[in-house]
Amino acid sequence: MSYLPTLRREHKGALVLDGSSAAHEQIRTLADLYREDPEGVGDMLIQIADLKDQAERERDLDGLGRAEHVRDEIVDELLDDMGGAKIHLDPRVNHHALMQARRLAFQAGWIAQAAQGRANELAALTAVARGVREEKRGPSVC
Repeated sequence: MSYLPTLRREHKGALVLDGSSAAHEQIRTLADLYREDPEGVGDMLIQIADLKDQAERERDLDGLGRAEHVRDEIVDELLDDMGGAKIHLDPRVNHHALMQARRLAFQAGWIAQAAQGRANELAALTAVARGVREEKRGPSVC
C-alpha cells in the first residue's frame, strides 16, 4: 500500500498536504512495538521528550550541546524499529516501476498545479486589497 501524502482543500480554499495515512500506520506499528516491549519503548519515548526539553534549553545557550542530535538519533532508531518512514521505489526496470514512477509524477503534477492555482488566487486577492488601500488613501498631493 502506498502512503504518499494526498492534497486536500480545507476551509476557505486552504490547501493541505495530508500524510495521515502514513502516520496512522506508524502509530499502529508503535502500538504493536509497545505491546511487545512496553518498558523499552516507553523509555525511548520518555527519553525523546526529555531530550526535547534539554535541546530547547541548549538553543537558549546559542545552540551549545548535543541533545537535539541525540534525540534525532533515537527518533531515527525508533522509526527504523517501526519499519522506517521512507517510501522505497522499485529499482527494477519493469512495468511496475514504470507505473509507480508515472503515478508519482502525476501526483506531483497535480500538487504543483493546485499550489500554482492557490498562488494565483492569493496574488489576485493581494492586488485587490492593495487597490482598496490605495483607493482609501485618495490621490496624492504633489
